[in-house]
Amino acid sequence: MIEQNISCCGIDCTCCRTFQATMNNDDQARAEIARYYKEIGHTIAPEDLHCRGCGSDEMMPACAGCPYRKCCKEKGLTRCGECGVYPCESLQWYTENYIKPSIGKLIIPR
Repeated sequence: MIEQNISCCGIDCTCCRTFQATMNNDDQARAEIARYYKEIGHTIAPEDLHCRGCGSDEMMPACAGCPYRKCCKEKGLTRCGECGVYPCESLQWYTENYIKPSIGKLIIPR
């Protein structure tokens, strides 16, 4: 079992299907994930779905440009939860509009 790998925004990366597909080198899972992204209006090629977590340099394009990761780096924080304004409006919106709807599709709870 892989240890938890908590992202800046608080997601356990090990529960992310893209992370799992990368760690298991699972091209079928990457194709399924790409189809889901297309359903929600994002075009990401299966071959671009490689991610080893927020703390690594190997992230899929959507995560590489993450504003929460950028904000944490600028403030010298590991995670948003360490910030004095946590949770900010932006993170609340992201959680409600992206994270919660993705549970069971992109994020598989332990």
